Amino acid sequence: MTAVPAFADFYAATHRDREPFPWQRRLAAEVEARGWPDLVGVPTGLGKTACLDVAVWSLARQADRPPDARVAPTRIWYVVNRRLLVDAAYDHGLRLRRWLSDPRRLREDWPEAEDRHLEAVEAVAAALRRIAAFGSDRGPLHVARLRGGAEFGARVPDPSQPALVFSTVPMFASRWLFRGYGSSRGMRPVDAALAGVDSLVLVDEAHLARALVRLAEPLRACDVGEPTFLPEERRTPRVVELTATGAAGGRRFDLDEEDRRHPVILRRLRAAKPTRLVEVKERRLVDALVEAAVDAVEDRPEATCVVFCNTPGVARAVHERLGAAAKGRDVELETLLLTGRMREREAAAVRARLLDPETGVPAGRDRDRDGRRSTPLVVVATQTLEVGADVDFDHLVTEIAGVRALVQRFGRLNRLGEAADVSATIVAPSDVDDWPVYGEEPVVVRERLRASGEDLVDLGLERIDLVLGPPGDEPPRAGELLPHHLWDWAKTSMRRRPLAAPELFFDGLERDVARVSVAWRGYRPPSGGRLLPSLVADETVEVPLWELREALGNRGLERVLRLGDDGVSVEEAEVGDLSPGDRVVLGVDDGLYDEFGWNPASEARVVDTSVLRFGFVFVPEVVDGFVGSGPLGEVDSTMRELVEAVRDRFARAASGDDLDELEAARLAAVEAFLEAFVDWAPPGDLTETERARWETWRRDVVEVLRRRGLEAIELLDGDVPAVRVRSARTAERAQVARDAFDDPSFGIAEGKELRGHLELVGETAARMAAAIGLPDDLVAAVRRAGRLHDLGKLDVRFQRWLDPEGTASVPLAKSSTPLWAMRRTRIAAGWPRGGRHELISGRLAAALVEGDAADLVVHLVASHHGHGRPLVEVVDDDDAPEVVAEFDGRRVVASGDLSVPDWDQAARFRRLCETYGYWGLALLEAVVRLADHAASQITEVA
Repeated sequence: MTAVPAFADFYAATHRDREPFPWQRRLAAEVEARGWPDLVGVPTGLGKTACLDVAVWSLARQADRPPDARVAPTRIWYVVNRRLLVDAAYDHGLRLRRWLSDPRRLREDWPEAEDRHLEAVEAVAAALRRIAAFGSDRGPLHVARLRGGAEFGARVPDPSQPALVFSTVPMFASRWLFRGYGSSRGMRPVDAALAGVDSLVLVDEAHLARALVRLAEPLRACDVGEPTFLPEERRTPRVVELTATGAAGGRRFDLDEEDRRHPVILRRLRAAKPTRLVEVKERRLVDALVEAAVDAVEDRPEATCVVFCNTPGVARAVHERLGAAAKGRDVELETLLLTGRMREREAAAVRARLLDPETGVPAGRDRDRDGRRSTPLVVVATQTLEVGADVDFDHLVTEIAGVRALVQRFGRLNRLGEAADVSATIVAPSDVDDWPVYGEEPVVVRERLRASGEDLVDLGLERIDLVLGPPGDEPPRAGELLPHHLWDWAKTSMRRRPLAAPELFFDGLERDVARVSVAWRGYRPPSGGRLLPSLVADETVEVPLWELREALGNRGLERVLRLGDDGVSVEEAEVGDLSPGDRVVLGVDDGLYDEFGWNPASEARVVDTSVLRFGFVFVPEVVDGFVGSGPLGEVDSTMRELVEAVRDRFARAASGDDLDELEAARLAAVEAFLEAFVDWAPPGDLTETERARWETWRRDVVEVLRRRGLEAIELLDGDVPAVRVRSARTAERAQVARDAFDDPSFGIAEGKELRGHLELVGETAARMAAAIGLPDDLVAAVRRAGRLHDLGKLDVRFQRWLDPEGTASVPLAKSSTPLWAMRRTRIAAGWPRGGRHELISGRLAAALVEGDAADLVVHLVASHHGHGRPLVEVVDDDDAPEVVAEFDGRRVVASGDLSVPDWDQAARFRRLCETYGYWGLALLEAVVRLADHAASQITEVA
């Protein structure tokens, strides 16, 4: 067993043999000896991303302690206040995952890597594997990102698995408060446990998320119990602020004199950033920003300039006028617009241009290559480049803002101190005394700049605090957290919305912080139907809720579709009833989006980017939305006519009782689509990557049609016909099934017998619990719960549902019946719609379990699909049999009546919360539930 190396050796291996800065080495030593400080106050541009390396390394260093003695949190959350267009921290996390999964890849990415570098990475990887219950079966470090919509593979699959999770404030905080944005209702307790226990939370630029930082102590005070089964350091999230402009107080970590003598740090601290203040009337603000940008790059073909604007509206206006202004002065420009409200398809192209090592602006680029740029590059941006972007411009123009924002913006100018020709301009309206977002603080900043008495004032890292002074912004007003708020949120199985909106406590009370995710689809099912394919974050944008409401109102739209609590079906909602965290699905004809992102003024058709991930739905809007009059080319009229013809035939056939006619329609569709798809050329204007995906997708459609014939045509909700293409991303589809149905019982490759499944889940749960460090009595309890959790499936009706053909010789736990056939086989089996088998499982468990752990075991069984917090729902059940179970030599009988509630469950749930705490109980539930998911090993969702 190779010992985990010193931090400097691990850092050198993951940073191309660079030595860590003194502060990075010192922080690693302090974390190992004393744990994390409350605040890391290192200025921007000095390598704060290394906090990730410190966190991963310090966790690995404790791998050989007994699990109940390990104090380093298992999950490392890296939280920022907004969805980032450029996310250097996440990119580094992906590199760490790649290298730790297979250290040989380090040499693939860095041919000069020496054996010592590979050995350092291998030692850390081996240590992380020893921490996880299934370290030899999964990669040593789980890395994921949470932004909005579904993030496939984002949930940590095992609470003992070391993980890096990158998240926005709402995505993390809503999970912490049992109301996870993007989580299905049933998975909210699991996601709460993964956020609220055994977690290190690194809040980047924490001055932008002060309500979240202040939340930790009230939550601790309002909890009714405590997970004393974990070491004290891992019972609640350890929140660490990463910001140079944080408030005083607490244990703070800053640069010291050794850092200030370091030649690289010294160069960055002293990098000159000569700045002039330009005062204009507010009506000339946009023109002044444009003029300053053109001035900065005129006669400098290799120059780069960033223009920071406070709002997307000003940014769009500046971008629109730049071209004309430059042309009027005979200056040739390349311009980019970055507002942060872009889908991944459009953002990827912008990001690639921004970070191009030859002609882009990545920090650390070879500046000798800047001469290869034939025209100046001007990037117009909002706050999206203030955080997380490791970019380096020669010139900066900015609208005046608050102190903290200006410090961040100037961190993107001459970031590494390597630029020779540098300038900055701050444009300040002289007739404005109150700004959106920043209030009155810019007035104070303007006065301080005036008071400097210099035409050019240096705002480099060493001087910017002296010139601008301390921040004068007030902490955001937030709700006062009370114990009943937390109790209300913890009751996750209740269908009603909580009495207090959680975002009031982590976002504050300002109207522009509450956000929703928006996507555009060509095919949208009727209310209550499944949205196919499942919504993913890459096809969404996040916008303020008030702005979406205003934009929809201007279009006369009073009702929209949003995703329901299951994360898959849609429901119709009044625009006024939309809530923060909702995922709204607009039609492609609803507009509000253009080539630069979210645009409330745009009426253009929006491209549906989901088509390539799914297959082909027979509605004209899908064709128009993907190959229509948008950036992907003109409508293929022949294809559209074919779609309309097939759709019409299906509509007529499905409305009658003539099955022969329906089969004939399906056969005609197969033949027509085979003929069309074989020769269908890709639409115009695809990127190289999209063109390759198109070709693969088209071949898959043809192959599915040829292989499955009539079975290739499925009827979706509303009798909409579709050809569905199976992708290879089975783990992603499995997560959708788990979230949507709270029950991975159907759609697997082959049926699984019940007895073996129960034993496997019990042992898997015990293994996870032991790896976390739970005491023996709780390890025994989760094992017991795992062995009992599916006993309710012994109901003869459920067995008929799992085994429609009656071919199984023993009771089953899982069925190969595809998801699309579930409704038909359920009705035939006699199982009531919405009936919960865990209601019966709980009754059987109560008859089998005695002693101190009985309450806990029965609850873990009753809640193992997210119900029972506080009650398992009941349904009408007119023909309920008795259910007999034989277990460990005992025979017990329980009623199978799904209309009778377990009235003891609510009190049981409360007692257990008071014993283990809200998050402690959720963690015990997560152990059993994730053990069930692991044991189920879903390989295909049909």
